[in-house]
Amino acid sequence: MEEQSVREFARSLSFLDLPIGVYVVTPDGHFVDCNRPVRQLLDLPLEGPVDASIADYYVDPRLRDELLKKARTAEEHGSFLEKEIIPFRVNGRELYLEGYCKPLREARTQEIAGYLGCLVDVTEEYEASKRAAEAQHKMEGLTADIGKVWHASTSTFVMAKQTLDGVIDALGPNPFGERAEPQPEEIDELLVKQAAHLANLIERFLKTTDEGQRLKALPESRWQVLNDSIGLLREIRERVPLPELRVPTLRKTAHEVVRVCREARAHHLPRELIREVHHEAGELEQRVCLFDAMTTRSAVIQMELPFSTLRDFITTDVRFHETKERLAVKPLVDEAIKRLADFAESANVDIQRRDRDQYEVEGNKRDLIRVFANLLHNAIKYTWKRDRARASWVEIRTFLEGHTVCIQFENWGVPIAREEIDQRLIFELGYRGKWATDRGRLGTGIGLTDADHVARAHGGEIRVESKPAAPALYPQDEEHYHRQPFITTVTLCLPEWGKQRT
Repeated sequence: MEEQSVREFARSLSFLDLPIGVYVVTPDGHFVDCNRPVRQLLDLPLEGPVDASIADYYVDPRLRDELLKKARTAEEHGSFLEKEIIPFRVNGRELYLEGYCKPLREARTQEIAGYLGCLVDVTEEYEASKRAAEAQHKMEGLTADIGKVWHASTSTFVMAKQTLDGVIDALGPNPFGERAEPQPEEIDELLVKQAAHLANLIERFLKTTDEGQRLKALPESRWQVLNDSIGLLREIRERVPLPELRVPTLRKTAHEVVRVCREARAHHLPRELIREVHHEAGELEQRVCLFDAMTTRSAVIQMELPFSTLRDFITTDVRFHETKERLAVKPLVDEAIKRLADFAESANVDIQRRDRDQYEVEGNKRDLIRVFANLLHNAIKYTWKRDRARASWVEIRTFLEGHTVCIQFENWGVPIAREEIDQRLIFELGYRGKWATDRGRLGTGIGLTDADHVARAHGGEIRVESKPAAPALYPQDEEHYHRQPFITTVTLCLPEWGKQRT
């Protein structure tokens, strides 16, 4: 695939009208072609050939070599490069771009003839993340009670959840039932089918209406929007291979179709046909917005407990301390489950219990309920769906080891790396595991730190184990080993009542 062939390949992709930045470059980084969002992002000419190299925009040129190496490695394993955040410099201004790319190979020799990639500007999100990290360090030195501030934050969470409930009800019904948040692959499957149906309707409309009639209603450029959308909607997976980018692409495309239908003067066109296209495009746009609202609501619910824990952790040394008392474990677990009921429902995770026996410990009720809730929160958050026919689940067990009461939380899903456990990195303040942010999971990195402090203050400890669910499935290499589901157990161990260490 020589440069001319690469250029022809770029044209065959029909990506120039995509609302996301897409480009094709030669092996050394020289642009073969790129669409308008890339040109705007990198301040390139908006039309015509581009005489520039993407390599010149990297803040550190070595990062491009590392990125391409990862892309080639991913290709060897039959997958795509995971999203990478890359610092670019455009006219002296530093941008942070989320980059994806894959090699393009010459058919006969299989030599790399270029790279196909996407660029998404995440500068604001990245800088916000940096500011949050800096603020978190400042919080370590905080010793005053910030209850009033947190009360306002809690009220904001409640208001946001109530507002999103209303939005979800208005945009509904949820095709997956109730308010349970569907899995990304389920959403993708549904939207792909709906997009194909819309493409068929648009195609039928354009074939069965007279061009002269259409031009009386709108100029040719507006009808070209509909014509261009057919291929994109019908081949959305092929044209937008990255699932994360399909949802915003479909939203924007459906919105443009709705606009064209609204602008068209119906008396020049068959009313029923244009009404049908308008209705289907509106439904697609509405459904995408529904799933966005559901995801946002889930994020709000997901962050309620971490923020509450953060407040308690910060004010540990200054708030009033309740005295320790004799406590039955089962009611503490009951209260933790009650606090996490909304989160478990939104995540579509069932809580299964194996705590029939009655055990007692001596402790601070408020602190222990918070720790139970945090460990359960993590188990729910990092659970993957095991079976299409039923909800995901986590298990809570209580058992006795000698004179130690063990409260264990088990989930099936996101792994924890062995070195993170052995080096106790997971207990460090603000630390989030290497694999903890898959699918955009949110968190503060406080939960296990707080749990460890409370366990030690009660003469106990936290044990963590994370192992592959099917050990023989993959060899222990970095590329595949941590992409399989792991069974993770986090166990809070406390002295049994009357058997405390002296």
